[in-house]
Amino acid sequence: MTSPRKIRMHSRLLSLSLAMLLTSCASKPDTPVHTPRVTPPARLDAAAANDPAITVTDRWWTAWGDPALDALVEKSLEANADIRAAKAHVAAARALITVAESALYPTVAANGTAWASQSDAGLNDKWQAMLPSLSRNSGSGYLVGLGATWEADLFGGRHADVEMARALSESAARTADAVRLMVAADVVENYQQLQGLRSRLAVLDRSEATAGRLVDYAAARQRTGAATAADVTRARNGLEALRASRPALTSLIDARKRRLAVLAGELPEQVPDMTASTTFETPGAPTGQLPSDILGRRPDVAARSWLVNARAARLKSLKADLLPHFAIHFLGQNGHIELGGLPGYGGTGGLISLSAAMPLFNAGRLQARIKAGDAELEATVANYDQAMLSALEEVESAYSFRTGMDERLAGLVRTSDMARRRAEELAILYDAGRTQLGEVLQARLDALSDEDKVEQSRMAQGTATVQLYRALGGSW
Repeated sequence: MTSPRKIRMHSRLLSLSLAMLLTSCASKPDTPVHTPRVTPPARLDAAAANDPAITVTDRWWTAWGDPALDALVEKSLEANADIRAAKAHVAAARALITVAESALYPTVAANGTAWASQSDAGLNDKWQAMLPSLSRNSGSGYLVGLGATWEADLFGGRHADVEMARALSESAARTADAVRLMVAADVVENYQQLQGLRSRLAVLDRSEATAGRLVDYAAARQRTGAATAADVTRARNGLEALRASRPALTSLIDARKRRLAVLAGELPEQVPDMTASTTFETPGAPTGQLPSDILGRRPDVAARSWLVNARAARLKSLKADLLPHFAIHFLGQNGHIELGGLPGYGGTGGLISLSAAMPLFNAGRLQARIKAGDAELEATVANYDQAMLSALEEVESAYSFRTGMDERLAGLVRTSDMARRRAEELAILYDAGRTQLGEVLQARLDALSDEDKVEQSRMAQGTATVQLYRALGGSW
């Protein structure tokens, strides 16, 4: 049966705890509820986005239909240094969950010590004869113990710390997804730029060959007196202008190769083998994309959302610091001591206790931390709103850019087709003796110039497509 003394002690402790709880509740600052203000629209303005046919964004780079590109993206996603660093950050964030969870369990520690001693009292002969046990004394002993402490999380502060750690871990994981998306997009963009530059270089080769024939033709006409030196100079000037554009193209090709090597985790000098593809073609704009799906898929928006959860949990933890803290302590020890000339003694002992603590005065530090946490939560919610707005803006702009590039490319293709037909018609007239070879060669140069513009427009269309898939967020 519980003694009256223990009942009185427990009653006093309960009364003290209730008083501490009421005092802390009275001083807790009031904080408003923070919720996002942005509501996504039901649909986008872009016509392609509202097409009922849904384009799958998982492994979106395969839409280019190039196995070499697919292999390069997969290699980069495995070996890229930025992705490796992002994975390490995720691993570190997940490890901190265990650190936060450890506060929910008892802390147990073992301790022990042992000693031995030898002393000489330095007594004179008279005292030494009287007290022989004190003249030369030795001793030894040991002490071992086990201690445990457990703080009961009655008001959820430590659980809130666990929630914050988990939310930060999820935010880090979504940030890692964003890095993967950026790396994949960087690979696709550089690869399609490389293919476009190679096509332009092939057009340049044909242009130089045609310009060389035009120079030879002008020089032959000059020898017969049918052309002037100015005609020859003009033809040579066109040829030299074409030759002057070659170094810029080749340097851009090399730069794209080096960039692709680094993205794949290789040295810039170790350029991967990337032969020109005959199947490489820019895919159409993705269709069937809803704003709600896009925002749910965008890794940067998801990372901001998890940060909001982390800040909310942090604020909950800060508020719990104002409430009483209760802990149970246990200490058990065993020891033995021996001294030379004296009988040894030892024994065991144990102690169990319950403690309670509540902050009474801290110069407003805890209240200020709560206000700071509340302001940080509001800032994080605002950043989340901005992330959603920016995502929708990027998607709308990317669709608009892609539409503009499609229309521009279509116009340049029509112009290039007309220039090519004109060159073919002049060639027929030349064969019939109704025009000169110089007009045919110049028409071919004009057609090749228009073809180069088409290739440049295709490169811009490819860039717009990569930006669009990047804005849509891919799928991870």
